[in-house]
Amino acid sequence: MQNNQLIRLKAWFKAYTHSFLTGDTQTDSPLVLKIAHTARVCDNMCLLGRSVDLTDGQMCLAETVGLFHDLGRFEQYRRFRTFNDRQSANHARLSIDVLNQTAVLETLAADEKTTIIDAIRFHNAPALPGDQPPAGTVFMRLIRDADKLDIWKVFADYCRHHQRPEPAIVQHLADLPRWEENIVKAIVEKRMARFQDMRSLNDFKLLQLSWVFDLNYPETFRQAKKRGDLAAIARSLPEDRILRQVIGIISNRLDEAVFTRPES
Repeated sequence: MQNNQLIRLKAWFKAYTHSFLTGDTQTDSPLVLKIAHTARVCDNMCLLGRSVDLTDGQMCLAETVGLFHDLGRFEQYRRFRTFNDRQSANHARLSIDVLNQTAVLETLAADEKTTIIDAIRFHNAPALPGDQPPAGTVFMRLIRDADKLDIWKVFADYCRHHQRPEPAIVQHLADLPRWEENIVKAIVEKRMARFQDMRSLNDFKLLQLSWVFDLNYPETFRQAKKRGDLAAIARSLPEDRILRQVIGIISNRLDEAVFTRPES
């Protein structure tokens, strides 16, 4: 893939996403957040891509995956007024629908288009399929890591400033002094928690912390540690013995991954 193709796709993305904006600050706020999120995910894709020595053409492909991974969010919010996939539609599938309906990828090579579509299709899946070729899997893993890094940043910024999160971002979950046992159990067992188990804002925070068990690249762990977003989210949780144990498990996982040298 060539850089001039990426430039064209970025221009198309800007025109498409801005067509959803109404000019009303409150109405547009969730969509403006998604536009900014996309830009940072693209930056993360470049950072992580360089860490695994992608070629120039592969870097353009990686950034395109980042550019379009949440494309369906805009139609989702206009149609359903939520970013909650369980209450509306799978935003990855919506993203692919938009790409197919607009034919914006038609100038790319067939294998490049397939790589982009497949990476978007699985970027929000509970797990990656086991039957994918390694050449495509790398982009699936990159987008899952790049997306998590920025989702942590967005939510951690609310926590740092003691601000109420944008309701659409936290799926309209209530800020209750409780947390679900299944969410805690998942972290204790060192696995990702499930979206369907969330009942409160604390569950949302814990679920995000559990994502450390689904990271793929050493640079992702290093960035997660360096940026401090997970620590900020953890500090915003209530003071409780069980939650301290959970936070300790998350912190240990991060430290182990950062300070363990890969085998040569």
